[in-house]
Amino acid sequence: MEKSYQIKGMSCAACASKVEKEVGSIHGVSKASVNLMKNTCLVEFDDALVTDENVIAAVDAAGYEALISKQGNLFLDDETELKQIRTRLYISLALTFFIMLLSMGHMFSLNLIHNAFFNGSLQGAMALIVAILQKQYFISALKALKHGGFNMDSLVSTGAAASFIYSVFSLLNVDLSATHEVLSSTHPVFFEGAAGILTFVAIGKYIENRAKHRTSSAVSALYDLAPKSVSVKRDGGVVQVLLDSVAIGDTVVLKAGDKIGIDGVVTSGSAHVDESALSGESRPVKKEVKSEVKSATFVLDGYIEVEVLKVGEETTLSKIIKMVENTAQTKVPIARIADVAASYFVPAIFALSALTFIVWYFIIGSEFSLSLTFAISVLVVSCPCALGLATPVAIMAGTGRAAREGIIFKSPEALEILGRADVIAFDKTGTLTTGSVSVVAKESLDEDVPLNIAYLYASSIEGKSSHPIARAFYSPSASLIEVEDYCFEKGLGVSGSIGGKKYYVGNEKLLSKLGISLTADVVYQIESYVNGGSSVVYLADESHAVAYFVLSDPLKDDSYNLISGFKKSQIKTMMLTGDAENTAEQIATKLGISDYSSRLLPEDKLNIIKELQNQGKKVIMVGDGINDSASLSQADVGVGLKGSMDIALSSCDVILLKERLTDIYNAFLISRATMRNIRQNLFWAIIYNVLTIPVACGVFYPAFKITLPPMLCSILMGISSVCVVTNALRLTVLKIDSQKIQKESILMKKTICIEGMMCNHCTSSVKKSLEALPNVSDVEVSLEDKCATLNTNDETSDALLKAAVESAGFKVTDIK
Repeated sequence: MEKSYQIKGMSCAACASKVEKEVGSIHGVSKASVNLMKNTCLVEFDDALVTDENVIAAVDAAGYEALISKQGNLFLDDETELKQIRTRLYISLALTFFIMLLSMGHMFSLNLIHNAFFNGSLQGAMALIVAILQKQYFISALKALKHGGFNMDSLVSTGAAASFIYSVFSLLNVDLSATHEVLSSTHPVFFEGAAGILTFVAIGKYIENRAKHRTSSAVSALYDLAPKSVSVKRDGGVVQVLLDSVAIGDTVVLKAGDKIGIDGVVTSGSAHVDESALSGESRPVKKEVKSEVKSATFVLDGYIEVEVLKVGEETTLSKIIKMVENTAQTKVPIARIADVAASYFVPAIFALSALTFIVWYFIIGSEFSLSLTFAISVLVVSCPCALGLATPVAIMAGTGRAAREGIIFKSPEALEILGRADVIAFDKTGTLTTGSVSVVAKESLDEDVPLNIAYLYASSIEGKSSHPIARAFYSPSASLIEVEDYCFEKGLGVSGSIGGKKYYVGNEKLLSKLGISLTADVVYQIESYVNGGSSVVYLADESHAVAYFVLSDPLKDDSYNLISGFKKSQIKTMMLTGDAENTAEQIATKLGISDYSSRLLPEDKLNIIKELQNQGKKVIMVGDGINDSASLSQADVGVGLKGSMDIALSSCDVILLKERLTDIYNAFLISRATMRNIRQNLFWAIIYNVLTIPVACGVFYPAFKITLPPMLCSILMGISSVCVVTNALRLTVLKIDSQKIQKESILMKKTICIEGMMCNHCTSSVKKSLEALPNVSDVEVSLEDKCATLNTNDETSDALLKAAVESAGFKVTDIK
């Protein structure tokens, strides 16, 4: 079982590491992953051994509070708390400003209170108010200490408390008649440092939280696709109820403008629905009785009543959101290095702070106040926060940006690996091509079986299959005949019995398996079709071929863009297909794919991917998710084009909701940008601490008198975290390569000389056959000139044009 828990009280990567360790140690828990970005913990456990109470108790033992997360936008739930934080921050900022005027005003000839004791006392009182307003740092530190640990709040609160306590003792030694100059000389006080540390860290935290909200805006937008309430038929009327209270079997009433928050089936009425959020298709989809509707869509016009089939976490939208959030919540492998470092970071800083004080006070012999200042600066300037946020904030931004494009990463590993791909392999049918295969020519090879009967047999057998090739034989008006003993033979075709006789529909491999050979004339005809990029399917019985059917499957418009993008990024592309050699060669040549393999069975594709991986290559496989399921699972990253329909069942690592091929390249770009962003964040977090901690220790003070006062350290610490978050924020506005470089369509006019046309019915038949071909337009047939003229591009071969005319019953004498 997998469940998410909201964790309260965490402030840095050390906190996250401690929670993960405590929860992970529970017997029956297989995995615990904390997302510092959202303050949640995703736990995988055996529900027979572990309960919510066990997890909550473990989190409590770590010094934090756990609540069971409910699905919803957690950031929106924090709005009220953020307003309270902002109010406290404004007051703290005003008080800190007045403290600084009192302590540093003399530097600008502004002496508000001359008496040192009253000046210092007022500073102390205001600093105490600031400490009360920002008490969460002290509470968090004490909780951590109570459970034997440290966190970022321990550093901040210790630094502020040390400054305040030292200042109080120093003030008690001030003569009541002394002037304010003694507060910066013989009896120095650091109330401005105590207040400044808390205030400026709070400013950084507030800016960081606001940036987190913006970073998660794309994910938040997914929640907005669901309505807060819906109209439901109950007790003979229609009532408005919250979406959470809708149950399976309820009837939801939807009209123009309503969001659809459930999955169901239309029982009454008709309407047009916008499904662009799921499919990317901007055109409205008409919904009538028995039509399915899904969450994340909305009604444009009309009125429908929908029986609820899925609610809550079972709806399409909820599953999408869950995958996006789980990916954002799970750590990429590179993050584990930062986690290990963060777990030792805070104790190491405390040790370094103590060592700094000892060296300066006991060894070098400096003043107590100076030694204490260096020690406090070390505590305050170090920033485990930046280290802890480096990866989760980038993952959240990257997955959110992908979600906006309808790209769902099902695991963070896929997000990391995709951008490091060496090879990307494509299936052909339904992936690079439309999958809308059509029969453009057919020929009977058995005098005893007329062509129309052969076509009926093939259509009836293929009618039981869901393969793209089967759809080429489908006709809504056709009356199919009964088929018994239907069987699918992987990589070969299908078979079934009609009238007690066994028939097969499949490719050349199926004929070879049956021991059936073709005459030289038939082989010559078929080669002309295959050389033109078409595929051929045969109808055969157990002894001979009965007929053949020429199929054409045009390339998807964006397949050119996709291959162009990967070639530009110097990623090797290859095509793996079960089609014949000539067909594969034609498609590969048109797309500019240099490496392809044909006549492959599913296991052959699997072996090719394994071989590439054995060579150390990172392989991405793109397929339809059915025949290529083994290859998709074996690849380092499998990309499925099945869309949202089987989002819960898909074994792919990346799902394209809108089924646009160019989104594969967009996913690649987002992956690269996200991992680059993570590396930048980690570099900044490390280099910041490497550069600032030695200065805070006073390493450059003896030679250059360079110091970092505690208040400046708190500002730098806040800036460090904000830099990490704002750097990740760039991913939310990442410009996707639109790949506008289209393949130039080379239109040409062709004239086909035809014999046998005798009347207008003949010309109509020829025109209809030619217009059925893909990439053919402006067909004109002249009975007087005995020819047909048309516009086409270089994808339509002369052999295909000839086949179309001859399938109408006429002879082609020439094509010009």
